[in-house]
Parts: sequence; structure tokens; C-alpha cells
Amino acid sequence: MSMNSFQRQGLVCVLLVAALAICLMLSVEPGFYLSASGLTISSLVLPWDPSWSYLSAFAVAAVNSLAAGLIAMLLATLIGVGIGMLGTLANPTARLVCQLYVGAFRNVPVLFVILLFYFVGILLPSPAKAPDLMGLVFLSNRGLVLPELHLAGTTSLSLAALVLAVGLAMWRLPVPALGRLCASLGCVLLILWLCFDAEAPQQGKFGFRSGFEIPLEFLALTAALSFYYAAEIAEITRGAIGAVGTGIIEAAHALGLHSFDRFRKITAPLALRFGLPSALNTYLVVMKATSLGVAIGYTELFSVARLSMSSSGRIVECLSLMGLYFLLICGTLSLVVNHINARLRTQDGQ
Repeated sequence: MSMNSFQRQGLVCVLLVAALAICLMLSVEPGFYLSASGLTISSLVLPWDPSWSYLSAFAVAAVNSLAAGLIAMLLATLIGVGIGMLGTLANPTARLVCQLYVGAFRNVPVLFVILLFYFVGILLPSPAKAPDLMGLVFLSNRGLVLPELHLAGTTSLSLAALVLAVGLAMWRLPVPALGRLCASLGCVLLILWLCFDAEAPQQGKFGFRSGFEIPLEFLALTAALSFYYAAEIAEITRGAIGAVGTGIIEAAHALGLHSFDRFRKITAPLALRFGLPSALNTYLVVMKATSLGVAIGYTELFSVARLSMSSSGRIVECLSLMGLYFLLICGTLSLVVNHINARLRTQDGQ
């Protein structure tokens, strides 16, 4: 039985991971990974204690890198698609905005943008003078502080369940797609408001005594990668929309489809098929660019690997874990996007 391209790619990735695992077992000392690290690192998602092993330290750093990369990918996609769509409009001002944005970010190194965002963040007020939004969100030179969320009471949860049932019922009504989208968004926001109670952060003399704090390093790295690679996504979006044949658009117009329906049913699906392979390459670059967070002190994988190599002298072991992480993450991302692309092409062929 012959394998398709997706199965062959998966087999190649599995063989590479297996080969790397065998090389690791032959060339490294397994006891190093389980020994106490003694490292002092900051963790955004997972808890951390210096008495934990080097393997745990790399796991914490990997989650930090993955969080920054995934959020940057999402924001870059949203910003880039919006900017790219401006470049396809007939309005010269909108097209100029797209050209200026793309030209500004494509002609400077990504490390420059990361440092720029970080040093701009340092210039923000101290926590004692931090500006706030309705007393719930604070922004300072230490980062962003959000309110702590607690699960609401039984009455609020019952109301949220009722809103969910009403939203599901409204989804089946014969209403326009835009109205259905707006109603769904309103239901989601209302459900979140009913399910959680927000506790405002409490300011102390030298910082905040409560609240969920997002470090400045994470904000600077994520924002820089998002805005920088949004320029690449914008060019991909503009080119993909431009690749859709004008004859198809004119045929949809002749059938009486409105502009929003033409974009939703004709232009967007075809542009997705054209732009997805190029977007995959940009997403892989974003994931690997998270290692530049070491320049601003963000605790990502490369930063922890450097600290581990300095404290233990185990260079091969640390580099091997880094290589395994990027191989797994980037390989998995490549397989998923290629699978989606193959499914889209199959549907197009049908």
C-alpha cells in the first residue's frame, strides 16, 4: 500500500527524531538531566524551583518559548492579514499605509525591533505611577498586570449556561453570516463576564501585591515578533488575494453575491490555498526567532541552555535538548500545516 506525501513527511520526521534520540543516548550522560540545576529563572506559565533538575528547567524554558511563539504567530496573522487586505484596495491611501508598514519592518533586522520595543518599555512609568484601565489593568516598566480571575457563583454560572443555550439556538437561525458572527462574539463575551469574577491588582510600595503579571521581556519579544513578521504575512496576503483570477470574481458578481459574500465564499478560500505554503515558512521562522529573547533577558530555551552550559559544562547535552525541541515543534507545525494544505487541495480537486 503506497503512502501519500503527508504520511511520508511524518515518517521522515519520526525517523529523524528516532535517530537523534539514539545519538543522544550514545553521546550524553543521562544522569545530567536529572541532577539538580540550581538555576534561578523566571517562568511565565509553569512554576519553578531551583532545586529541580536540568530537564525540568529546559521544560519550563520550552513552554516559555512556545507561549511567545504561538502568541506572536496569532497576532502576526491578524495584523498581517489586515494590512495585506489594505494593500488590495483601490484606495491609494490604504495602499500607501500597507507599503509604508511593510517597507518599515522589512528593511531592519528583527533583533533591532526587539531591542526597540524593550527599551521603549523601560521608559514607561514605574509600578507606583503606572497608568491603569478602569483600575483593573496596569502597564509599567515591569510589564502588564492583569486582574486575577476567580470562578463565579452558582447563579452566574447558571445564567452563563442559559446564554450558551440561547447562543446555540441563535446559531441555527437563518441570519446573515456577519450578524451571526457578531452575535456569537457577544455571547462569548457575556459568558466570560458571567463565569468569572475579577479581583483588581493591589499596588504596593515597590510593585504589585496581587494580580497576574506579564513580564516586560515577554511583552517586548511577543510584540516585536508580531509586528515584524506581520509585514511578511501582509505581503503573502496581498499576493494570495491578487492571485485569485478576476474572472472568478466577476462570475460571483454576476451571480448577485455581495462584496462580503464574494470575499467569504470565493476570495478567502482561494487565497488561503495560495498563501498557506508561504505562511508556513514564516511561522517556522517566528518559532525559531523566539531564541532572540536572550538579548533582552527573556527566559526562553536558548537562555536556559546558555546558563546550563555555563554552570555544568555539559555542552553536548544542552545543545541536544535545544535541537530536539526545535525539531519537534517545527516538525509538528510543518506537518499540521502541510496536512491542512493537502486537504484544501483535495477539496479543490473534488
